[in-house]
Amino acid sequence: MRNTKWIYKSEEFEKQNTYIDKDIEQILYNRGVVSKEEIDFFIDGTLENLMNPSDLMDVDKGVKRILEAKEKKESVWIYGDYDVDGITSTSLCYLALKEIGIDVKYYIPLRDEGYGLNKDALSYIKGEGGDLVITVDCGISSVLEVEHCNSLGMDMIITDHHEINNELPAAYAIINPKRDDNKTDYKYLAGVGTAFMLLLALYKVLQKKNDIYKYLDIVAIGTIADIVPLKGENRLLVKRGLELLKSSKWQGLNMLMKRLYENPMEKKFDTYDVGFIIAPIFNAAGRLEDAKMAVELFVSDSHIVCDNLIYDLINKNSERKEIQEDILKKAIEKIEEKKLDEKSVIVVAEEKFHHGVIGIVASKILDRYYKPSIIMEIKPEEGIATASCRSIEAFNMIEALNSMRELFVKYGGHAGAAGFSIPIKNIEEFSERIDRYAFESLSSEDTKKPIKIDCELSMIKISFDLMDKLSSLEPYGFGNPSPLFSIENCKYSNFRAIGKEKNHLMMDLIKDGVEIKNCVWFNSEDMLETILENKEIDVAFKLKMETYKDKYQYKIFIEDIKPSIKNVNNYSEYQTLYNLKFPIKSIFYTRRDIENEKLNISFLADDVSINIGRNSVGFLDNQTKILLKKLKEYYNYDFKITIDKIIKKEENNNVHILIEKEEEFKSLAIEAGQLFKDIKTFLIGDLDYNSLQKRVLRAIFKEKRNVVVSCQEKRGVNTIVKTIELYHKMIGKKVCIVRDGERKKDGYDYYIYLGEALKNAEGYNLIVGKNRIKYDEYDYIEDKCEISKNVKIVDERELRSNQKIFSFKLPQKEKMTAIKEIKAGLEYVATDDIKIIF
Repeated sequence: MRNTKWIYKSEEFEKQNTYIDKDIEQILYNRGVVSKEEIDFFIDGTLENLMNPSDLMDVDKGVKRILEAKEKKESVWIYGDYDVDGITSTSLCYLALKEIGIDVKYYIPLRDEGYGLNKDALSYIKGEGGDLVITVDCGISSVLEVEHCNSLGMDMIITDHHEINNELPAAYAIINPKRDDNKTDYKYLAGVGTAFMLLLALYKVLQKKNDIYKYLDIVAIGTIADIVPLKGENRLLVKRGLELLKSSKWQGLNMLMKRLYENPMEKKFDTYDVGFIIAPIFNAAGRLEDAKMAVELFVSDSHIVCDNLIYDLINKNSERKEIQEDILKKAIEKIEEKKLDEKSVIVVAEEKFHHGVIGIVASKILDRYYKPSIIMEIKPEEGIATASCRSIEAFNMIEALNSMRELFVKYGGHAGAAGFSIPIKNIEEFSERIDRYAFESLSSEDTKKPIKIDCELSMIKISFDLMDKLSSLEPYGFGNPSPLFSIENCKYSNFRAIGKEKNHLMMDLIKDGVEIKNCVWFNSEDMLETILENKEIDVAFKLKMETYKDKYQYKIFIEDIKPSIKNVNNYSEYQTLYNLKFPIKSIFYTRRDIENEKLNISFLADDVSINIGRNSVGFLDNQTKILLKKLKEYYNYDFKITIDKIIKKEENNNVHILIEKEEEFKSLAIEAGQLFKDIKTFLIGDLDYNSLQKRVLRAIFKEKRNVVVSCQEKRGVNTIVKTIELYHKMIGKKVCIVRDGERKKDGYDYYIYLGEALKNAEGYNLIVGKNRIKYDEYDYIEDKCEISKNVKIVDERELRSNQKIFSFKLPQKEKMTAIKEIKAGLEYVATDDIKIIF
């Protein structure tokens, strides 16, 4: 087994919102999205929901100065940074300011110049005629450099998103989402997002607000690459920006997409595409050479220039990959040879480790060994080494460096990532001290890699419907990771090693009658024997939907596996089925033209057929088939389907359908007695009405009395009301239901009031609630439900199928058996909805 620990993010989660799928609600809960308003914003938010950019301090002041520069025809310079956030911020500002007629240029320092503002660069800008400098993704800590800028007679607008750790520089305007005096609490914008807010405010003043949104593909690339939380404003910006990537208005970006993807117009871009394919190409320029060539690709409108830049950048990225892989290989070889992985902190220091990629290498070493990892490039000619550090959750890297600051030339960073320069003579002492520091502060539990699971998932739910619901949570990224699920007590088959080096594992997973084929676990050859030793396994995994020959396939990508140690709990399957939200979205495939046809469902021995009349036109996928069959078997559900949309493909027609639970009551009964039987069967199946329901319905229908009912919750009042409603509907009469705070309407035949006691009961036939008032001409029924002493009430999460249990979520047959045994005196554990049977 691997050195991992499974952590369920929200074991305390309890479902709150009945209108949303339970698993989706739990995933959102894990991300801090809880209230209905927060959920609606997260799923359905649009650009119209963006914050007012003027809520960021100094935005309006910055807009005023830019408009002044435009009026005076001043030279405006964008001062950027060499990472992707800086590159996109620079490109965004250059293009947006150029569009409105401003004389604009840009400056990005080389990596050897160091991050941020420097006096030489500012002097160069002044020498080139600069009047106004707008910083992007830098400047918040540059107190001395801003003073130098002011002394040169240039104004500076700072747009930055980094932490404010000192006094603010004396700039003309300072825009930073982390300022305490902002009118908004949202602090998570990237550098490019912060710059966008300034430009949004500018374009609003110019009555061109909608024109700024075309730049959101550039904003999305920088935001994703800078690994800021994809919630709130960032989510809105990235969501729209990813949609624009398929047909970008920017010549270079459009050409790059066509070079990287066969048919970008048909592609759904996601954060993986940006983070692992697109952004590294732009990043390679800054890592190995000059980031200005990446900006040039964004801003150039020349086909020839862009074509050459794409060629150079892709080659630079290939070179970066080769250098990175070479350094990673050498680092691993040294770790294995020197047994550095047995230390508390892994430190590898070598000459010719390119400083542009050692941060990536440190991250990969961390992923492999799950220990704080530090990679250094030794520079003998300078007498120093530069280092990139990456850390595990339990080890605060910057605090560790603070404890030995006298060893460094300079250092900085935060808990998870840091960097420093150190004299070569201090490397050995540093390695010893940081290892000792970690050894004393970390426990064995701290060094277990956490597998953070959103929720346990029933295999039966892995279907088009779930994948469609999950897509509403995209885009995924930092702060909104791709959901991680678990399934316990899985069987497996067709287990094999795959790949050229046989270093990946693949298997078919089987549970609850569902089999999902070709589930893959990358780089897991070390777990082959462990899996073979166990007949049942628990699997942590992510889901993805792919298409093959114009048909959807559900793919499981395994993150971790451990042997099953718990007994199978079938009750979790009942919970999943009972809590299912309709409509269920599904899809079937047919070559027939079925536009405007009425469809129905037919249950066959091994399939669920989609029919027109009696003729089959297609079949449901295996998971949805099993889902519907179990719902029918367990709860006697019937279903109806409607066509949502039809997408015509080369191989077949993809027919998207909505499956609804059939809620319409039908009866051919002539006599009242048979009608009541049909109603009862429709509402509660083979169960009997409970004692309260019988008393109330007898008083209403047999004794023709008006009734006041005082009862507890979960006593089946809804069944009483529905029985009255359905009976009156079948005999052509109407029922009016009035709740607390609602007004009674005229023109109905029967009136029901649900709520607290009424001062005046006149005109009502049935009053139900916590009523204690006895009205003249009304039968007063006070419910005195007592649960049998042989029943222990527990929280639903404590129910296990190896016990004698009762819950209303059990299948009909099991409920009937449980009721008989409870009445016979057998001991049971139950949820408090058992009150409904007494």
